[in-house]
Amino acid sequence: MKVVENDRLISDMLREELVRCRNMSASLEQVLSNLPKGSLHFRSKDYHGKGYSYHYLKFRERGRSVSRHIPSGQVEEVQKQLQARKSYEQELKTYQARIRYLEKILPHQG
Repeated sequence: MKVVENDRLISDMLREELVRCRNMSASLEQVLSNLPKGSLHFRSKDYHGKGYSYHYLKFRERGRSVSRHIPSGQVEEVQKQLQARKSYEQELKTYQARIRYLEKILPHQG
């Protein structure tokens, strides 16, 4: 953009914003790496006349579908973590879109 190229102050502000967005993106990716991914499911089964029910976390790992049992005492915690993950992923998408936009309008320094 010609305005960005001609006005040093605007260019510097946009570069600072780009650095800030990249830092936030990296920190969000770090937080996401520590949160569970996938979705929580509930299953009921009858086995030899007895009814069993349990929660499990279903996600993909290395191209395969994986199911992990979640103890009943941890279900609420896992639900909160999954909701937090969804929120952080949405925020990360916003930062990544902003980074792409800033990279387009800023002149490249060689």
